[in-house]
Amino acid sequence: MITISPGHWLPGTGARDLIDEVTEARKVVNRVVEILRSNGITVNHVEDNTSKNQQQNLNYLVTQHNKTNRKLDVSVHFNSATRTDKGLGVEVLYYDQKDLAAKVSKAISDISGLINRGAKERKELAFLRNTNKPAILIEVCFVNSTVDVAIYRRDFEKICRAIAKCLAEYVGKSLNSTSTISEQKNEEKFMLTDTARNEARELIRKACKQGVFNAAYHTEERIKSYTDSQLISYAIIYLNRTA
Repeated sequence: MITISPGHWLPGTGARDLIDEVTEARKVVNRVVEILRSNGITVNHVEDNTSKNQQQNLNYLVTQHNKTNRKLDVSVHFNSATRTDKGLGVEVLYYDQKDLAAKVSKAISDISGLINRGAKERKELAFLRNTNKPAILIEVCFVNSTVDVAIYRRDFEKICRAIAKCLAEYVGKSLNSTSTISEQKNEEKFMLTDTARNEARELIRKACKQGVFNAAYHTEERIKSYTDSQLISYAIIYLNRTA
């Protein structure tokens, strides 16, 4: 029903900075496949370990996807920019599946606190253009953002389950109740009390005064609007840098 693959071919051939795109995309794909299969959903797992360049890789992935019997094609990637302490977020690229792309991007954002960059139309991308079934390309987060990477590492399981849930629903299936309960417990686990929330905000203000964080970015308005997940992530980053 679903064919899914990580982008690029070997570790080091994608974006690299705080994390390696290829390594992490494979981790995400492996976990999403496990979740879907454990819920009785047919999944074709494609992975390229033989290509020598980008064109070979794109041809391989498109060909292998098109060989499979499925209703949906999915490619998993990680985004890249310049190194930053700002959160940059998740986005999902599409050729003609705007609603699904928007749904997946929002689901990942809602469950983790990653900024929702939303659905982005990209008709020029070979994977989206040349696969012959509906397709989306997920950019989980930015490999250069300390905030994104901290959130991704912390919420890896939640992100994978959010992706799996959206894909399952697209093909008319659902994850079992055990998975849903697990997701709900994870969400509750990261809900802060008012006291903890205020303490986290004070920590960000302290970091700005010390020059650990960029005060021009962490304005008072932003600090007050940060979600619990963002507050936790910034607190972890501060503690790591000052340890």
